[in-house]
Amino acid sequence: MPTDPSVTGLFIDGVWEHGRERLAVLDKFTGERVAELSVPGPDEVDRAVAGAAVAAGRPWSVTARAATLRGAVARLGARRAEIVAGYVAETGFTPADAATELDRTLQIFELCAQEAERLTGELVPLAGVPGHERSLCFTQRVPVGVVVAVTPFNAPLSTVAHKIAPALAAGNAVVLKPAEQTPLCAVAMVEALHAAGVPDGRIQLLCGPGETVGDRVVRHPAVGYVTFTGSTAVGRHIRAVCGLARTQLELGSNSPTLLWRDADLDLALPLVVRAGFRKAGQVCTSVQRLLVHRDLAEEAAGRLAGLVGALHHGDPRDPGTDVGPVISAESGERVAGLLADARSAGARVLIGGRQCGSMVAPALLADLTGAARLAVEEAFGPLVAMSTVDSFEAAVAAANRTRFGLQAGVFCRDLDVAFAFARELRMGGVIINDTSSYHPDPMPYGGVKDSGQGVEGPRYSVRDMTDSRTVVLRLRDPAG
Repeated sequence: MPTDPSVTGLFIDGVWEHGRERLAVLDKFTGERVAELSVPGPDEVDRAVAGAAVAAGRPWSVTARAATLRGAVARLGARRAEIVAGYVAETGFTPADAATELDRTLQIFELCAQEAERLTGELVPLAGVPGHERSLCFTQRVPVGVVVAVTPFNAPLSTVAHKIAPALAAGNAVVLKPAEQTPLCAVAMVEALHAAGVPDGRIQLLCGPGETVGDRVVRHPAVGYVTFTGSTAVGRHIRAVCGLARTQLELGSNSPTLLWRDADLDLALPLVVRAGFRKAGQVCTSVQRLLVHRDLAEEAAGRLAGLVGALHHGDPRDPGTDVGPVISAESGERVAGLLADARSAGARVLIGGRQCGSMVAPALLADLTGAARLAVEEAFGPLVAMSTVDSFEAAVAAANRTRFGLQAGVFCRDLDVAFAFARELRMGGVIINDTSSYHPDPMPYGGVKDSGQGVEGPRYSVRDMTDSRTVVLRLRDPAG
């Protein structure tokens, strides 16, 4: 949480400014106001993008980019306790989740610094083309210019890092619009980058509603690339209004994890519980649907009910808390509505599900049917819904029977079957012997269908946030 009164949340061309309106940041458990940030008007949004475009046109060496990112790592690490406290307040997640995400953020920044140092083009062979034997052709990777990063509330450290660090490593200027519910971690990152010497204009920060601030910034004609994590509906809107800017979109999900007939339940079940309920289930790859082979269904349900029942939900600052609140009371009501709909469609609630405001008791359901909204929609809440499958074909059909396709988990010891699932599941990632939520930061990460387009991951994002420039030397025969 900003303690320096000059840190307003509105950062344009190296200066903290005061906007026309104020954004209240609330503690997601107590409801208390923990900070107020400035919200830009249309003029400030336009100035931020214009300033980024000017900055992007100035030279910025690879060594300076890498040094800036590593300097930010040192500064963020030195503020660990403060950043963790702000994270817990603005998200409602536990300190353990905050510490894990901060560690990931530091790694992402370092990985992107390394990618800046090895970013290169390629040599194009022309010797085999008649008349071009002496031509030398190669490509260079050059920055796209202005990158707009629009980030979600559920990962206000690591997801922001996955967008702004690659953009800076590639030599771009970035306009960052964090989620209005959770902007404090983004403020801390911008402070760290500024202190580490990022050139004025290379990082601009605009806090405020997506409907106004976000919409105006993605429409700006000077923007060359938009990276967005959020709902499919907003992703479609961005694609429709951003003109010729390239996009990387990580959108909705309805992630399945499969327990095949030979699954190791001792391995699988604790991982399912962790992946289903961390951050109160508000993770794109949370285990929402658990597809269990009929041979294991009874045992898995009984053991999972015990594990879920042992989870403590409540104040995220309590050392014994496993699951805190969802982001708002409205979100809690939405999750409760999905549970009620599932029950009316034939599902059984084995444990949990009681809702009071933003608190929802971790819930485990059995006998989820295809008629329930939970079978096809994204819950983004603390629940896992089980369905029983009898065959490989039924498991594949159930997993694929949604408009989403981000990641799937498969617990299976038979490699032939495991690889068959990897071939048949229409997902951006298929994780064998872990859940749908498996996501080390260096790996390519992205979805298909309504889960988006493009992939994140330092190596992949840095390259994607550049353009390829072809250079040809038409060399002559020195003897001629």
